[in-house]
Amino acid sequence: MSSSGTPDDATVREGGYDGPPVNVPPPPGWRVESVALPSEPRRMPRQDHGAIDAAEQRAKLFTHWTALLAVVLMFTVVIIGIVRG
Repeated sequence: MSSSGTPDDATVREGGYDGPPVNVPPPPGWRVESVALPSEPRRMPRQDHGAIDAAEQRAKLFTHWTALLAVVLMFTVVIIGIVRG
């Protein structure tokens, strides 16, 4: 180790690290592969916002009723467990 506190070259070589691997140049005439450019994006069809809103409302209603049914079922199971316990 040198007087500045950093390891000198001899210490690093003894530690087992020989540096980065040797860089091998590519063969002559080699080029990076070219990438094909995509075409313009196509037009999306018009959306029926009224139908989308109606479907969302139906899905929301179904979700709420399903959750309510699950809560009632769990409550029933708990009550039966308390009564029989």
